[in-house]
Amino acid sequence: MKDTTLKQLVRDRKGQPRGMVVATVIDGTIRFGWSHTNTKSGDRFDKCKALTIALGRAENGWGPKTNVPVSTVKILNKMVERSTRFYKNVPVYGIYAV
Repeated sequence: MKDTTLKQLVRDRKGQPRGMVVATVIDGTIRFGWSHTNTKSGDRFDKCKALTIALGRAENGWGPKTNVPVSTVKILNKMVERSTRFYKNVPVYGIYAV
């Protein structure tokens, strides 16, 4: 079966990748996950690790009290619109007023 997970990199002002937002269908609903690198603590972006973290959040969910970085929220909102167009007639799950 073909992988239909939508992926989008989160980039900083200089165009360097800093995180990832994903949308995938799990149990008949569209679920979203995200990851963001903490560069202030010296972390470096790793695409495989970012994908793993984002897919984990999509599978396990993340609550309304989770602090999502502002730059990630912008991409996440765009991903919600993009995924509803891509996955037609599939309900959205796990997005609170972001």
